[in-house]
Amino acid sequence: MENSFRLYSRNAGSILEGPMFPEVTDGFDETLPPLPLGMAPVSFRSDPVPAGIYQIHICIKALKDADRIYLFTGRKQLRDILSLKGGQRLERIYNVSVMEIIPRFQENIVLTEHLFFTICTENPEDVQVQARWEPKKEGVTRIFLCGDSTVTDHASELPYEPGACYAAWGQDLPAFLEGSFAVENQAHCGLTTETFRQEGHFDIVKRRICKGDICLFQFGHNDQKLPHLLADREYPENLRRFVREIRESGAYPVLVTPLGRNIWSRDNTYLDLLKEHAQAVCRVAEQERVPRIDLHRFSVDFICKNGMEYCRSFFHPEDYTHTNEYGACFFGEYVAKRLAGLFPEILQAREQHMDFTPPGGLWEKLGLNGRKNTSQTQREQFDNMEKSTGELLKAIREAGC
Repeated sequence: MENSFRLYSRNAGSILEGPMFPEVTDGFDETLPPLPLGMAPVSFRSDPVPAGIYQIHICIKALKDADRIYLFTGRKQLRDILSLKGGQRLERIYNVSVMEIIPRFQENIVLTEHLFFTICTENPEDVQVQARWEPKKEGVTRIFLCGDSTVTDHASELPYEPGACYAAWGQDLPAFLEGSFAVENQAHCGLTTETFRQEGHFDIVKRRICKGDICLFQFGHNDQKLPHLLADREYPENLRRFVREIRESGAYPVLVTPLGRNIWSRDNTYLDLLKEHAQAVCRVAEQERVPRIDLHRFSVDFICKNGMEYCRSFFHPEDYTHTNEYGACFFGEYVAKRLAGLFPEILQAREQHMDFTPPGGLWEKLGLNGRKNTSQTQREQFDNMEKSTGELLKAIREAGC
């Protein structure tokens, strides 16, 4: 008997039991401030399933020309950007990881019990979708992601607008990889190399990771706000400990240098605020003989080459740290290519043939202000600082005193 999906209604609170965290739904959150423009996501869910890896078989048929169809699985992990002619039919198969997670700014473990997939397009009535799922027990490599808000699966505002939603390279990584893999993103906003362990996120990874899996670590944005987690103190030691414990499990650790911020001084000089932490990652990688992906160098070179104004369109409006879907795709593709090069027997880089360059004057077109968090926990304060250049620079200066 085939396992099917049903249309998911975000407003039907009785459909899913328990707290409605975006991390255990489709990743589109109606509680966030709404956007003035965009597309209405159409999401589908399965009946409850146990933890494991599943294959989702999706068949899409365009009744009319559809210039751009965004296809997501799970909590808004990007899998494809499609363009279909009227009458064209396309089939896709994706592996999806289902396991425990500690939701953003929460303390308790929540079980992800449903499979989700979502389509976003201008005219969803012009697209027909059929889907089924089945368990996948063997032959799939889990790619675990450990990090902060520049890696996590961000919830998206509604309606969906790729230039105005929060998105991180970790949640767009699957769109640029081929092979038998499933991405399990355990990164969260506001975390450091210390709190990722203290709050139980790394315990989830260690409990589920298996021999032959891959585990990526990218931290630094929040570590640099605390004196004891500076680049010459406990930050590199925490990375070493992560690396050694992942190796003990038989999995493969990979270190990623932190994504650069689009922050410049008043004299138009780029402020490389994460340079020391990126250098520390490289030293640990060399000393521990662990693979590294230098996302910091790639992102900083890109920002410096193109300038602050052009690069703004790759970030969430009025935000200089957190990317939108354009930035998440751009940097996610870079990580995917480097990751495929490190593990060619498992992964292959996949090219997105559709142009996904952000339109000029994107922030002005959207007319949006940054959406700042006003809560007072350390994680929320750290996440909020990344949206305010002044608060961020003050925190970094105070940490270095």
